Amino acid sequence: MDLSNELAEIIRRDNTSFLSRVGISGEATETTHSWMEDSLNGNTATLDESGFDSSETDMTFVSTSNIRVGSLLRNTSEAGKTEVIQVTSVDSATLCTVVRGYGSTSGEAHSTGSIWNVINPNQEGQDPPADSSKVRTKVSNFTQIFQYGINVSHTMRSVLQAGVADEFTFQVARRLMEAMRELDAALVNGIKSASAGSDSVYRSMGGIVEFASQGTGNLNTTSEALTLSVVNAMAEQIWDDGGYPNFILVGGKQKRAISTFDQSARRSVYDSTVAGYVVDRIITDLGFVLDVIVDPWLADDVAIVGDLNKIRVLPLRNSAMRAEDLAKTGAAFKAQIYGEYTAEFRNAIESLAHHNNLT
Repeated sequence: MDLSNELAEIIRRDNTSFLSRVGISGEATETTHSWMEDSLNGNTATLDESGFDSSETDMTFVSTSNIRVGSLLRNTSEAGKTEVIQVTSVDSATLCTVVRGYGSTSGEAHSTGSIWNVINPNQEGQDPPADSSKVRTKVSNFTQIFQYGINVSHTMRSVLQAGVADEFTFQVARRLMEAMRELDAALVNGIKSASAGSDSVYRSMGGIVEFASQGTGNLNTTSEALTLSVVNAMAEQIWDDGGYPNFILVGGKQKRAISTFDQSARRSVYDSTVAGYVVDRIITDLGFVLDVIVDPWLADDVAIVGDLNKIRVLPLRNSAMRAEDLAKTGAAFKAQIYGEYTAEFRNAIESLAHHNNLT
């Protein structure tokens, strides 16, 4: 018996879990669920040269992969810098020869580590530049089995109990609620197993904490309180990477901290029978509106900002949650609740920002 609709209804009614906001959609076709990720070529370069003064014509970057002859470079990370520099040759993977003070601008000194916007004008009738296609990357997660047993005696099923018309049906409903709880916990805190598993090796899926805390992603481990400024900085990290943040995921402790943001500056509506404050959405300095999602399984010292459109929970093909009758032995009704699911976090490095060690 297919219980996917019943599970979906339980998830819909529960408004205190991450799973209730993500929902279930699509399907996986293999136990190793894979997806392809692509990204645009960058249009910035990072200066990697100390003592770059106002007349230096050799310019060293971390990488010149997106710079070509004729490129215009402008420092966007240091206040007050107006100089535009033009590239006359790309000498290596890190070195360019440049002309200082392009157009009406004048030469200035710049600091190592500064970020430069790369603009690529073209000449009339010139041949197209070299192909800059990027190789797509393959990312994967494993499916995880959620399985529960039910064993109800014939006598128990026959007895009328207060509030329970059928003990077997009652137990099925209870196991479904536990399945929703366990799937939500895996979506948040799941750890991807080392292998695809087998009949002798457990297989588990990775959750949002694992995908968001990748070393090359937007990970912050500073010990500090969660403030509106911290949330703005996390949203800006995603925006800097080309993403569109629309939620912040927290546990109970940090949800209470969020509800005190700018409390003294709010406009209050008087109600003689209601007391307290709650914040359900945060408008960031950049204009992004973050829905506040609270989940009981997220650690108290963690907050994650991200794009909900990049996240999916999928059942394995023909393995959505279902109840299956088992062979009857003796005077008992036996069944199992069984389902296999995985989670997909697209462009996790760019679309998620993870802050742990919050006080």
